[in-house]
Amino acid sequence: MKQVYFGISRIVTAAMLLLALGVAQAGEQQGILWEIAPESGQASYLLGTIHSEDPRVTRLPPPVQKRFDQSDIFCAEMQLDPATQIQMSQGMMYLNGQKLDQQIGPELYQQTVTLIADYGIPEQLVPMFKPWAAGLLLSVPKPESGMFLDYVLYQTAQEQGKQLCGLETPEDVIELFDNTPLKTQINLLRVAVREHRHLEEMVEEMLQIYLARDLDGLLAFSERELEKSGKDVSALVNDSLIEQRNRNMLETMQAQLAKGNAFIAVGALHLPGDVGLLRMLEEQGYRVKAVY
Repeated sequence: MKQVYFGISRIVTAAMLLLALGVAQAGEQQGILWEIAPESGQASYLLGTIHSEDPRVTRLPPPVQKRFDQSDIFCAEMQLDPATQIQMSQGMMYLNGQKLDQQIGPELYQQTVTLIADYGIPEQLVPMFKPWAAGLLLSVPKPESGMFLDYVLYQTAQEQGKQLCGLETPEDVIELFDNTPLKTQINLLRVAVREHRHLEEMVEEMLQIYLARDLDGLLAFSERELEKSGKDVSALVNDSLIEQRNRNMLETMQAQLAKGNAFIAVGALHLPGDVGLLRMLEEQGYRVKAVY
C-alpha cells in the first residue's frame, strides 16, 4: 500500500500544476529562472518548473544547473519525502466509509474506473478516491518512471546535502480541495474524463511552449484550455490553485530568501501575472531579474 500511495502522490503533485494553468492577465515576463535579490544580502533563485518526466525537461540547461549546484537550500512546493507523500495520498481518500460511486453516479464512475485502470491503481482503491483526487489523477498522462522534474531536483538536492524545505504542507493542499463544493469537485472529474483522450497532445503543446521559456504563451494556452472547464472549475483553478497558493507560498518562502542562496522550484504558472510570485516579490521590495 505504501508503494501505491507514493506513486499516486507524485501523479497528483504533477496534476495540481497542470490544472493550475489558468491565470488572468498575461504580462511581458519571459524566462523560467529568475534571480531574487533582497536590498541587502545574498540573492536566491526561483525556477518555474513543469511537472514532467520528459528528458527534455529533466536535463537542466547549464545556467539552471549552475545555480542549482551552487545553492545551499532547495525548496519545492512540498517536501517530497515518503512520509509527506503518504500523508498527501491518504488525504485523497475517503476514510469515513463514503464511496466515490455514491458521490458521482454510475455512468461517470464507470468511465472513471476504466480510465484509472491504465494508471496501475488497484481497482479496490478506486471507490475510496474523493472526486477531486480522481480528477487530478486523470489530468496527467500515465507516468513511465515517476521521475518528474520536481522530484529529480529534490532527490539531487538531497544527494548534494542541501537543506530541504517545502513551501506547502499536505494539510494545506488537502484542505484547499476538501473545502471545494462537491459539485465543483465532480465537474473537475467530469472535465478530466471528457478531455482525457486529448491529454497527450495538450501536454506536448504545453511542453513546447515551456521549452521556449514563453510564460506569455503558457498563459494564453492555459486560458484557452480553461474555457472548456466551466466557471466553477475555472474559479477553483484561478482563485485557489493559483492566487491563494501564491500568497501562501510567498509568505513561507520569506525565511529562505532571508538566508540567501536558496533555489526554489514551483510550477511555472505561479510566476507571471498580477497575482504571480514575480510581481508580488517585487512588491515586497526584492529585485527580480530573469537569468534564463
